[in-house]
Amino acid sequence: MPTEKAINFAPRVSMVHKDGSLSWDWRRWLDRLVPLIPKIETYSVTLDPASIAANTTAEQTFTVSGLKTNDIITINKPSNTTGVGIVNARVSATDTLAITFINATAGAVNPASETYKIISTRL
Repeated sequence: MPTEKAINFAPRVSMVHKDGSLSWDWRRWLDRLVPLIPKIETYSVTLDPASIAANTTAEQTFTVSGLKTNDIITINKPSNTTGVGIVNARVSATDTLAITFINATAGAVNPASETYKIISTRL
């Protein structure tokens, strides 16, 4: 059963003392809140996918320094290649991006080398 990180509601006391310092209750609340905020990184990486056989999917791996296996990946292929799409992206090992491409055409397709935009979210 998954566990969710939770935090109590914000304190019901003044946030700032008259001297401008943060109140203890608010400081403690913020210290508990900050670790719950996901870390988001963006990458621009030139990838050169190998040829994808006709009417199939194929997972290919690429080195992307900074990725961790618990990252959630969002990826954008910069151009349209007829019949080719991305059906999955994951971090298969530290610094290794695995992308599953689909080729929905009757012939092999070799996507061009391009600079992909990658967003990783680390919870």
